[in-house]
Amino acid sequence: MNWKEELKNFYKKRKEYIKKYLNEDIDFTDVFDPYLEEKVNNPIMIIGEAPGENEVKKKIPFVGKAGENLDYLISLSSLDRKKDFLITNAFPFRTIKGNKNRTPKASELKIASKLLEEEIKIVRPKLILLLGNSSIKAFSYLISDVKNLKKCGFYDLETQKFGKIKIGICYHPSPLAFNRKEIRESLEEFFKSLRSAIK
Repeated sequence: MNWKEELKNFYKKRKEYIKKYLNEDIDFTDVFDPYLEEKVNNPIMIIGEAPGENEVKKKIPFVGKAGENLDYLISLSSLDRKKDFLITNAFPFRTIKGNKNRTPKASELKIASKLLEEEIKIVRPKLILLLGNSSIKAFSYLISDVKNLKKCGFYDLETQKFGKIKIGICYHPSPLAFNRKEIRESLEEFFKSLRSAIK
């Protein structure tokens, strides 16, 4: 079985895994990158926070305003969203309060980090991009050193779980963050340097 088939099978099991631990204030609509068949091997993995209302409607990650910001940032890298990136989330389902999006809790991210570990082992990305505090928090349950690294930068790590990996850490391209000039400029520089980071 190739990694794309393995990943599809993995995505089908995520719901059952989360439901063993969590059942409240979560929309279990499946959301995942729809361009799986077009991906290069060992794509760059972008890890965001959690799907929101727009993502649930379209069943695709990063399609709201943050998604527009991400598309713009990817265009600065001269790479292709459909082929070169696999886009996923720190928590795989929409977390809600009433009918509004909410940030996943630390306890939820800790549970979901086991799924993230399996996903990374299947995809074997050449570079992992942690965008925003939730993705950094979730990843820190796998590799504790990550929480001590500065935004926005690229790091080569030697790990027990994954062996040698390269990660990039920066801000989440949310509308709120993007409206702050210094954050937007940091994100722009970060994405412009992606090509040199994967060489």
